[in-house]
Amino acid sequence: MIASELLQFRAAFFEAADAMMILDSRRVILEANTAARTLFGMAPEATAEQSFDDLLADDRASIGLAWQELLALGEAKREHRVRFGGGSRLVECSYRARVHGERHLCIARDITERRQLEERLAQSEKIESVGRLAGGIAHDFNNLLTAILGYTELLLSHRSAGDADRSDLEEIQKAGLRAAALTHQLLAFSRKQVLLPKDVDLNQTVAGLQAMLARLIRADIELTCDLAPQPAVVRIDPIQLEQAILNLVLNSRDAMPAGGSIRLEVARVPRSRAELTLDASSAPAAEYVRLRVIDTGVGFSAEARAHLFEPFFTTKEVGRGSGLGLASVYGIVRQSNGSITVDSEPGRGTVFTMYFPAAVAPGALASPLASPLEAPGGRETILVVEDEDAVRVIVTAVLRRQGYRVLEAPTPALAIELFERHGPEIDLLLTDVVMPGMNGPALAQRLVAVRPELRVLFISGYADLSVPIDVDNPNVSFLSKPFQASALTGRVRDLLASRRMAAGVEWGRL
Repeated sequence: MIASELLQFRAAFFEAADAMMILDSRRVILEANTAARTLFGMAPEATAEQSFDDLLADDRASIGLAWQELLALGEAKREHRVRFGGGSRLVECSYRARVHGERHLCIARDITERRQLEERLAQSEKIESVGRLAGGIAHDFNNLLTAILGYTELLLSHRSAGDADRSDLEEIQKAGLRAAALTHQLLAFSRKQVLLPKDVDLNQTVAGLQAMLARLIRADIELTCDLAPQPAVVRIDPIQLEQAILNLVLNSRDAMPAGGSIRLEVARVPRSRAELTLDASSAPAAEYVRLRVIDTGVGFSAEARAHLFEPFFTTKEVGRGSGLGLASVYGIVRQSNGSITVDSEPGRGTVFTMYFPAAVAPGALASPLASPLEAPGGRETILVVEDEDAVRVIVTAVLRRQGYRVLEAPTPALAIELFERHGPEIDLLLTDVVMPGMNGPALAQRLVAVRPELRVLFISGYADLSVPIDVDNPNVSFLSKPFQASALTGRVRDLLASRRMAAGVEWGRL
């Protein structure tokens, strides 16, 4: 190089935003700009006789191969893991041979965050594909379980405590309920579960769960809660939120066989502090509510962390876990427009961090839901629309035994025909959500346009997110499959009771 070119090169070299180093043939660092010293954690003084190899945290064979390629072809590119601040960073190095005599140029870029985002995207796509399969299986299985649980409960209603086969029926019912719990976890993971979102203060939820969680963990585990100083309100299904917290705490408990501590933290944070953990599909919000579950357990290896949210993956012994707990947490958080990450190392505990968009204009906060009670029957007329024969038959049988008059239709088209003939007599429409030809909400909208006072009960074991359900409408309710007969009759009774009350008010105003 002539003197002017050398001056220009040195000016560009030292002022560059990218990290740059000049190496000799032995890979000794002759020059390093400010960005390189920062990236590689080098001292500000001269780097006399410091070898580039000494900065690497990975196998030095990679730099040897890169150097062979550099000398043969004049350029090379490699990714190296380098030591930094007691840890390591992933750096992409581009080499150029003989930029000035026997000196070689290395341009380095820190790609740690980029690679983490790429891995997170790949993991998300893999989980999404598995979720579609899991959701389809759970949908079909829920229809079968609805029939199994329904008929079992009908048979139990005719058995006294002393009947010989009552205990057998109770065992069938318990097995069916356990299977139902598994399908709900599959649907939560696959984000195909119908959620009933409410404005929920995470402070109240965590504080309300503390006593129950303390009973579920062992005496040698300390549970503490650190709440936000102000209300931390998010829009979420309160039941699913409690299930997610429960699953994470139980996971932490199992990770501490010799005891330890679990801490739940709630905080309100601005968007800037949440952005690194949000993926591209997350809707942006000005403020987020952060919920952390922190334990001092055995932790997870890097390999285990890569699979934690996959269904049926577990680090527990055979028979001690279904592998659906963390998968369902992932689904609940993502379906609630949130994000979840895990930070863990073997022997150093685990931190699960969830971010939820803060409610912009929170309304009345959700109150705990009461368990469905055995409801009395009635004489009203109910139109049942369900394309799955086994579900339609058991729903019809349960309602008729309660004294209701039931009109049943296997298709929306037949339901419309029945409504045209019996419309004034029908008090409640009970319909599946996802059906061929016309979905349940579209059918309901068509019938309610004719009879605005008509009550509607949607049933489904699968959420088609393109099908809207107006769960805030007091004339509308939803029941998730599989359900027991008592839950069905209780929901029907509540809807019809509200109809009678409204009719009484209207009558009094005439």
